[in-house]
Amino acid sequence: MKKSRITLMILIISVNSIFASGCWNYREIDRLSIVAGVAVDKGSDKQFQLTVEVVDIGSGKESIMTSKIITVEGKTMFDAARNIISLSGKRLYWSHAKVIILSKEIASEGVTKVIDWYNRDSETRQDAHILVSQEESAKEILNEQGTSDDIKSFTLDQMIKNEASLSKAPAINVLTFDIESKTKGISEIIPAVHLKKTDEKIIPELIGTAIIKNDKLAGFLNGSETKDLLFIRNKVKGGVLNEIIQANANSPFFSLEIFKNKTKVTPTINGKNIEINLKIDTSAAIDEIYGIENFSEEEELIKLEQSAENTLRVRIESLIKKMQLEYDADIFGFGEKLREDKVKAWNSVSDNWEETFKYLKVNVKTRVHIKNSGVLSKSLEEGD
Repeated sequence: MKKSRITLMILIISVNSIFASGCWNYREIDRLSIVAGVAVDKGSDKQFQLTVEVVDIGSGKESIMTSKIITVEGKTMFDAARNIISLSGKRLYWSHAKVIILSKEIASEGVTKVIDWYNRDSETRQDAHILVSQEESAKEILNEQGTSDDIKSFTLDQMIKNEASLSKAPAINVLTFDIESKTKGISEIIPAVHLKKTDEKIIPELIGTAIIKNDKLAGFLNGSETKDLLFIRNKVKGGVLNEIIQANANSPFFSLEIFKNKTKVTPTINGKNIEINLKIDTSAAIDEIYGIENFSEEEELIKLEQSAENTLRVRIESLIKKMQLEYDADIFGFGEKLREDKVKAWNSVSDNWEETFKYLKVNVKTRVHIKNSGVLSKSLEEGD
């Protein structure tokens, strides 16, 4: 009996030694090309052109990371990805890819077919951000020199994360896009990127939104319109509201820093008509004043709040009308909210939601609370 127990223990230890000797899918790093980001363009003869930014890790104590750009073509996305091996000599490792940049041409033909390829790969991750290039091609974004030797795809990823303080571009990753593309009552959006010259260098600038209708690029919103879109979507976490109190030629100009925002979307049924009540509640503080008014007085502060509320309301209404008249694209998710709250009403219009959205009445109510005014409530005068 004792001998059999010893034999069993030896067998267990032997099996554990085999299976616990290392990670089952362990690979030597020098046999892989780590992908930081990818740009997708239209190639020759209806092929896909894939441009990848590959991370090179230097040897030695400092292990400095640099990147190189590789461009290939293929009949399909997967074919192009595999063709890169012939140039890099290594298999691509996609788990660290941060951005997928689509050209306008690719986005106009259909976004899902690109994302579908990315979703099916066993090594890709759904937290990679999607961008649409406003340049002639997507690869231009990765090819430009930039302001430093940093890896461009990682820099773009950080820019997207920092957009929360600006609210001039949405943050959309593969998972978010995938969910919205399968959700009825909402059209997808993707942040836009273009190149900007600064300090004698050309760098990527993340601002604006690509409108996706029926899986295809329909147009773009600028940075200001994007902020209004994010207000409606309840995605504003920071940024600035600029305002002029229209009283006379010397009307004061001021900037409000947004601290907090809450947007509530409520569908209502008025007889046979569907309406959307949109309530936007924003907390802000005076950050900058060009004028002589003293906003420490309650009366002046109330006037400032009312002016900001009116401006924000007009902007929101203008964007909604633009989307209704020019695009018939519900990028706000009003249909999705109707489906959640009033399923019977949604079922009656779901097959023709684009036409319903075009004439949908949206009641916009804005409220701006100026919690404080920082250190000063009036502009500095000479001698102060």
